[in-house]
Amino acid sequence: FLQRANADHINVYKIDRYLRESKLGRKLNMFAERPQEPPPTTPAAKRARPDAPASGSASAPQPAPASAVAALEAFMGCIGSPDRTGARLVVRTTRTADGAADVELKYLLLDPSEAFGEIRKEARAVVLAGGTMRPVDDMVRQLLPRFGRLALADCSDAQRALLDPKRVQQFAWSHVVPQSHVCALVVDRGPTGEPLRFAFQDQANPARIREAGQALAALCNVVPGGVVVFFPSYALLAKMQAAWAAAGIVQRIARRKPVFSEAPDQDTLALYTEQVRRPGSSGAVLLSVVGGRLSEGINFSDDLGRAVVMVGVPYPSLASPELKERLDYYESIAAPETAPPAPRAGQMGPRARSLYDALCMRAVNQSIGRAIRHRADYAAILLLDARYAEPRIASHLPTWIAGGHALQSRPFGPALALVAAFFKQMPPA
Repeated sequence: FLQRANADHINVYKIDRYLRESKLGRKLNMFAERPQEPPPTTPAAKRARPDAPASGSASAPQPAPASAVAALEAFMGCIGSPDRTGARLVVRTTRTADGAADVELKYLLLDPSEAFGEIRKEARAVVLAGGTMRPVDDMVRQLLPRFGRLALADCSDAQRALLDPKRVQQFAWSHVVPQSHVCALVVDRGPTGEPLRFAFQDQANPARIREAGQALAALCNVVPGGVVVFFPSYALLAKMQAAWAAAGIVQRIARRKPVFSEAPDQDTLALYTEQVRRPGSSGAVLLSVVGGRLSEGINFSDDLGRAVVMVGVPYPSLASPELKERLDYYESIAAPETAPPAPRAGQMGPRARSLYDALCMRAVNQSIGRAIRHRADYAAILLLDARYAEPRIASHLPTWIAGGHALQSRPFGPALALVAAFFKQMPPA
């Protein structure tokens, strides 16, 4: 990299050592601008701070810029480290609004087994635990080199023997709530019979966009409390919301439940929560994005999330150079005796496809798990895309979502009847 950048005369190690010993980046970061405190948004907060400026008189809070020296220090530490298996330096160039080039350099370590190897060699047993780890097969293959990977050179024969696949055990327990508290459905057709499938080539289909909106409007008539809707991307959320508004669908939904859309310049979650918890409220609808701020670490317990609707299958964009490097590397590291046939030009290999599916479905599981947060909770989960019933995708869904059985796809009419019956048997909040 340094040679191609005509910077091989620079001693990276000296710069790296100086930055670490002087702590220059940390010192300069203390002088970075801090964001302004946002004005209060709720009436209670305004009463608590009567001297706060009105929301229209203050600019939106801006994040504090990181010290450029601190960023340089981290980057120098990466390229100054010894060569590592699977390390990649990704260079991405974009154009700013004024036409100037904006170059981003990102150091990727694509082989986690090297870092995990220190733990693996020193421990008799390693336990990996989490609430949304499924699917786990790709994780095991990346951390343990014998699972379709070349054994690491630093492992002795005895250590390699301990990496036998039979020594890895996977456990998946049921949820804390009984199965009767979960209503999970795959909806393959909308209210008028239009197929529900939102692959990239289908996302410009106006009939399917309207069909998803009509389904959401009908669903809001039978679901009490809050409805959280997840989209694959901000672009699709904006496109569907605009189309629904033009067709009057948003207005229909809003007569029953106010609609809130995830936005970077406001605390959408606070506004949504306030509306749902308002006395006498019929709930609200929250439009958000898989992988966005509202899909991870947020608890939509009780009335905040009585239904979770997943529109489409949120595969990450293949235009991302980081993802392309990760998929290419994962496909290339199969052990010779287990290597699948080489994929044809322009096609994704089977190992890369497996990782691609896993990245997508782990994000799905993370999102739908936001609604069930304690043993007395209950929620409906609707997957609005026929692909969720395909075995390759359905096998990655958590076992608790369908009680260990494969989810069956249904048209919207029968699905809506099941949702209505589900909430009738649930106790009031």
